Amino acid sequence: MEKIEIVKNLFTAIEKCDYTKAKSFLAPDFKILGAPPQPMGSDEWLAFHKQLSTGIPDFKFNMTDITESGNVVNGTAKVGGTFTKEMPSFIKGQPAIQPTNKVISNPKENLTMTFKGDKIVTITVEKVAGGGIPGFLKQIGAEVPSKV
Repeated sequence: MEKIEIVKNLFTAIEKCDYTKAKSFLAPDFKILGAPPQPMGSDEWLAFHKQLSTGIPDFKFNMTDITESGNVVNGTAKVGGTFTKEMPSFIKGQPAIQPTNKVISNPKENLTMTFKGDKIVTITVEKVAGGGIPGFLKQIGAEVPSKV
């Protein structure tokens, strides 16, 4: 499978809440950088998306401009969805976050996926104002933890 197809399959699996399939595209030492306040491994990142999809069932990455060169795939994401259901808090011990029915949309963010063989070892998300996990959580009215 081409690396671009692996990237597309990863994001589609997360959007469809198929976290077991999503994890199959990630290397054991996978890290996502830039989007979360601190780097996250695969289990943490997928658990975050599972929690997010509880309140935003139509969450999409909206990936465009995907290119491949050697062991690197680049693309642009404009994550978004509609906050229609109660979502567990991202801070332990805090109450659930009540839905607002607002459409949430981050700014466009460039992503770089680096591969080791046929597995994604890192996803680096460009830091842009109002972007990343903190930007998304602020839009839904959630407190942004120092570590997600």
